[in-house]
Order: sequence, then structure tokens, then C-alpha cells
Amino acid sequence: MRIAFITIFMFASTAVFAAGGGSMPMSTPTVQKTPAEKAVDSYNAGIKFRDKAWKFQKRAAAESEPKKADKLISKADKQFLKAIKRFRRAIKYEPRLYQAHASLGYALKQTGDFPAAMAAYKQCLKLRPNYTPAIEYQAEAHLALGETDKARQAYEQLARIDPLKANELEQAIRAWLENPPADLKPGLVDEMRSWVAANLSS
Repeated sequence: MRIAFITIFMFASTAVFAAGGGSMPMSTPTVQKTPAEKAVDSYNAGIKFRDKAWKFQKRAAAESEPKKADKLISKADKQFLKAIKRFRRAIKYEPRLYQAHASLGYALKQTGDFPAAMAAYKQCLKLRPNYTPAIEYQAEAHLALGETDKARQAYEQLARIDPLKANELEQAIRAWLENPPADLKPGLVDEMRSWVAANLSS
């Protein structure tokens, strides 16, 4: 989701009028953007690259030829790398921009950098503990790492505060069960299936 404004900041704009009500001068001074405004611009640019990456991923999923699918995935990865640069720039301008930390974590996860992704999620949730997109993103990363207990805890938290995000995580859990990572501890998938059967709707 793009940001139109940040609630923790107040941006003021000043109208300039010529003395005596006459005409405006042809040239006006360039207004320097604040760090907060630059942060929002960088964040929104990152979101655009993320959205482009999603489009490539969608096309790759629908592609029947493996080579073409691989090329589309490669293009998606490049877009995520561009998004990462913009999100990091946003954070440099305004470290308290928790949305940028969450989106950075997501993009890092998509490129396979799980340690950096987890660090970004942690920082986001430190700034905004109940920011549910970060909770859901982080839970998906826990799934990918085989940390199913943490994913279950996240689902229970989301079920209390954001049913829509809980539903997104449920779909991710079910997809994980259909194609679990190969290097999981023995019995972990069966344990997760039992939890899903007992706790999630059919």
C-alpha cells in the first residue's frame, strides 16, 4: 500500500502572494522537500517496484515452459532488488517509517535473505507492535525456515486483531503444507497438519 501521508508527521505548505495583490512572479523559489517527504517518495517508489515484481511472479506461475518461467522469476528478483534499495533509502531519510521496514523485510524474504528480512520485521514491530502486515510477512518467513511454532503464534495473534491478515496467513500455511521445504525436521509437517485440522476452518 502506498503512503499518501505519514501520521507521525505534519507537513505544512505556505502560499506565497505578491505584495499588493499583483501578479505572481514568473519564477518561484524551489521548495526543498523535508526528509519525511523524501522518505515517503522513496517508499512509494519501492512499492511500484514490488508491484512489478508481483506481476512477473504471476506470469511465471502461469508459464508452462520452465525456461521462460525462470526468466520471469529472474526479472521479478531484479524488481525486488530495486525495491530494497528504495525502502532502505526511505529508512535512511526517516528511520521511524515502520511501513518501510515491513516492506523491506518482505522484499528481502523474496530474494532469500532471511536474516536481513527478520531484522527488518523486528525493527518494524518494535516501532509498531501490532502492524499486522509485518506480523503476517514475518510468519511466512518463519514457515519457510521451518519455525512452525512461531507461525502458529502469529496466526493466533492475527486471528484476534486482524481476521483478514489471519486468513492470508492461513492460505500461506495451507500452501506450505502442499509443498513443504525438503530439509524440515521429521514429523514437523504432520504436526502442522494436525494443528490446521484442529484450529482452522475447512
